[in-house]
Amino acid sequence: MKILNVVLTGGPCSGKTTAIEEIKSNFTEKGYNVYTVPEAATILINSGIRPFGDYAMSLEQFQNYVIELQIKLEHLAHTAAKLSNQDSIILYDRGIIDDKAYVSNEVFKKLLIDKDKTESDIMNNYDLVIHLKTAAARDNLYTLENNKARTETKDEALEKDKKTLQAWIGHDNLKIIGIKDSFQEKIDCILQEIYNSLEKPYPIQKQHKYLVNNIDLEKLNNKASTKLEIEQYIIKDDIKDIIYRKTTKDKEYSYKKIIKKDTESPNNRAILKRPITEEEYYENFDNSKVINKTRYCFAYKEQYFRIDIFDTGLKILEIEETNKTKDIKIPDFINIEKEVTNDKNYRNSNLINNKVYIKVI
Repeated sequence: MKILNVVLTGGPCSGKTTAIEEIKSNFTEKGYNVYTVPEAATILINSGIRPFGDYAMSLEQFQNYVIELQIKLEHLAHTAAKLSNQDSIILYDRGIIDDKAYVSNEVFKKLLIDKDKTESDIMNNYDLVIHLKTAAARDNLYTLENNKARTETKDEALEKDKKTLQAWIGHDNLKIIGIKDSFQEKIDCILQEIYNSLEKPYPIQKQHKYLVNNIDLEKLNNKASTKLEIEQYIIKDDIKDIIYRKTTKDKEYSYKKIIKKDTESPNNRAILKRPITEEEYYENFDNSKVINKTRYCFAYKEQYFRIDIFDTGLKILEIEETNKTKDIKIPDFINIEKEVTNDKNYRNSNLINNKVYIKVI
C-alpha cells in the first residue's frame, strides 16, 4: 500500500479547485483511493471566522485557527487512507506551509512551536508540492467569481503568489507550473508530475480503439480493475461533441462536462473537461440521447486500458498510450474483432442512431 501526499499551492485564482476535481477523476479511474483536504482558511472565512470585515480577529489569531484546523483535517485524511489498505492519493488544497505567506517568519515559527511542530516536520509530511501560477500573471484571466472567500486584487494576488512560492522553496520535490495556453494543458502538466511521483507511466493523449468479441470477466476482475457505471448524453454539432456524464463508483456520483473536437490526427481529439453540478447535468437532459455503459479500467504492461460494455452488449476497448509504450499488447483474456480507432461509427456520439449499436440488441 502506498500513500502519496500532494499539495496544490499558488496564488489566488491559480486553478487549484478545478485541478483537484480533475486529478480525483483521473486517478479514481486508475484504481486509487483519492482523498481531498480542503483549504482550511476558506472553510473558516465562509463560517464567519475571518481577519477582515465586521467582527474581525487579528491575523495572528486567524492563522492560528487555520493551522489548527489544517492539522486536524490532514490527520483525518491520512488515517482514512491508512485504514483503506489501498494505494491512495491525498490532495491538499494548500498545505500548512502556505500560512507562512500570510504572516512574518517569527509569527509562523511561534504558531508552530505552540503546536510542537517545526517547519521541517511539516515539509516532510508532503511528498509532492505543485505550485500553480496565478491567472493574475496574465491580463484578463483573473476573477473573484469562483471563490466567495477571495478578496485580493490582481496586484495582491501576484504578491501572494510570490510569497507562497517563497514559502515552499526548500522542499525537495517542488514543481512549478506556469500559465499555459489552455487550462487543460496546465492540468496535463499536473497529472504528469503526479504520475512521475507514483513512478507510473503517464498517458500521452493518444488512444487506440478496438471492437471486442469476448472478455473473460473473471480474469479481468483479477487484474484489480476499477468498475464504473456511466450514464451520459451527448449534444452534437458539426465541429464538436458535448458530453454530459454521470459516473457512479461505490454508490458515489460525480458529474462532468466533456467537449471533444477533431484535430488533424484522426486518433487524437482535443478534449476539454470540467466538473459540473447535478443540476447542470440534468439541465439539458434528454432521455432519448442517453447511453449507459459499464467501464472497467486497469493497467497492463505499462499501458492503460478501458473496456466499455454498453447496455446493448457492444464492447469497446480503448488503450491510452503512455510515455513508456512501445508496442500495443492486448491481454489474453480479451478477444479482439478489429481495430476501429479511425472509424467514426464507433464514437459515442454516433452510437445511438447507428446500426452498429443496434445490431447487438
